[in-house]
Amino acid sequence: MTQYVKVAPGICRLVFCITSILIVCNSGNGALAQEFVVAPFNFNIQNGFYTPASTNAKALAEVKTEIPPQTFMQKPDPNLSLLYPQSGGILLFKSKNLKDLTNVAGKLTGPSMAVVDTIFYNQVYVQKSANGEDYSFDMCYALLIDGKRYYTDFRPHNFVYFRYPLVYHKQLLMVAAQDMGYDVYADKGYPEHFHIAVFDLQNGGIKTRFVSEELPFHYGNEFLDESDNVITSEYKDADRSFRIEIKGLNETYKGVWDGKELKHLK
Repeated sequence: MTQYVKVAPGICRLVFCITSILIVCNSGNGALAQEFVVAPFNFNIQNGFYTPASTNAKALAEVKTEIPPQTFMQKPDPNLSLLYPQSGGILLFKSKNLKDLTNVAGKLTGPSMAVVDTIFYNQVYVQKSANGEDYSFDMCYALLIDGKRYYTDFRPHNFVYFRYPLVYHKQLLMVAAQDMGYDVYADKGYPEHFHIAVFDLQNGGIKTRFVSEELPFHYGNEFLDESDNVITSEYKDADRSFRIEIKGLNETYKGVWDGKELKHLK
């Protein structure tokens, strides 16, 4: 005998909204935006070290124009990323000429949604150290914040690792991290600097409710894939809380979100 459960129309609409957002966020075909890569492998390695332009302390102190962070997106883009500036902010430029400080558009001082448009792999540098060889990378990201294009060599955080719809709270919880790469592979593997971001679901779009500081743990593994069961979670209906655990090589992060606050667990 088939049993049917009657569900309130409001819940049906919310579930449909969440499903639509998850489909878009998981889409790999770039239906809303296509990420382009310029010179994906440059093996003309030069001796030296690349000094990032976007974290130039002297320039940051002099720049007064602040670029407002994007906190709402009507149609979540498959290439949605998180820009989480360092303390004091990061510089955003008008073009990919990051060496010219007259080309600075302003500074970003708070966490922002961003859509990566193009990645320019310009040059790989290497220098000898006690550990062998240390690589650094001249890379530039063209990205959109509230529809305006900016350029930066500050690495965005990816939202590809984990997302969970919190239907009762009308929220979407996502995990972001920076792919730190290894050797000449600038941004392949070794995700670190994790954050948890929570978005309110509003009329088919998402609005930033909360972005954590960097989670207090070191991941240490080369890759993070859903099939590895590295991230486990549990939603408890009794108190509407959501628990998440991320297992690293030698450390594990545990936290609980109650709809308003993230608490770190031991």
